[in-house]
Amino acid sequence: MTILTKSKQDIKEILKDQQEKVALVPTMGSLHAGHISLIKTARSECKTVVVSVFVNPLQFGPNEDFEKYPRELESDFKICEDNSVDIVFAPSVEEIYPSIKTANQETIIPPQELTSILCGKTRKDHFNGVATVVKQLFDIVSPGFAYFGEKDLQQLCVIRWLVKAFNINTVIKACPTIREPSGLAYSSRNKYLNDEQKSIASNLYKSLKLVKRNIRSGIFTVNKAILESLVFLSQFPEIKVEYFEARDKENLTLLEKSKTSSFYCLIAAKVSNVRLIDNIEI
Repeated sequence: MTILTKSKQDIKEILKDQQEKVALVPTMGSLHAGHISLIKTARSECKTVVVSVFVNPLQFGPNEDFEKYPRELESDFKICEDNSVDIVFAPSVEEIYPSIKTANQETIIPPQELTSILCGKTRKDHFNGVATVVKQLFDIVSPGFAYFGEKDLQQLCVIRWLVKAFNINTVIKACPTIREPSGLAYSSRNKYLNDEQKSIASNLYKSLKLVKRNIRSGIFTVNKAILESLVFLSQFPEIKVEYFEARDKENLTLLEKSKTSSFYCLIAAKVSNVRLIDNIEI
């Protein structure tokens, strides 16, 4: 039976006698196949699985979609129930941040080299908000394992920093990006797109596959391959590319400063004013 709780004290009480390590899947709700993949992986590896559902105000900028972000707790709970989740933790903003003023004072600030690049260029303070809420969730649940998708690669790097910086006894598990049949990476924001817009958005993944193919051919430099993908995307006026970059796999440094040959190409773009991100490992 899946338990729903909205109280920090209640979930701590439920988990206090756990003998084995707990798995946590942090989400902002509006669960989709990507989240279900994380849940299934956690379920296969751990005895107790907790899914948190919390739309975190600290990671939304002034002109972003906090107010209209999908909130579908009833259907999210049903998905969790169908996938044998033990506990759904769905706190209110007041439960996590009794005072937003206090929350802002206690905001965790990861290093600039992780947060001022890529999405951090346009989403100021976003990763501060991510680090702050994840630290809160880790403090409440005390998970042995926490599961995150590789689609949000920059977020994953920030969370790995968080665990190391605060000496948190949680193993971070990175899980592969799950895609719709068209190749479009699953995202809660896909619900803002109609079928035609989704079809157009699927070209983001096509551009990533193209850059990978061109780099691996040995004919193109990385920069030239990225340029070719940008030319490909230019035929779709609905796609407004924010960035398309190659970054080190482990710490997101630029390739010329990297000590490894393993890297990702990452893209962010607005499709009909819906901001989407994706990446591919080279």
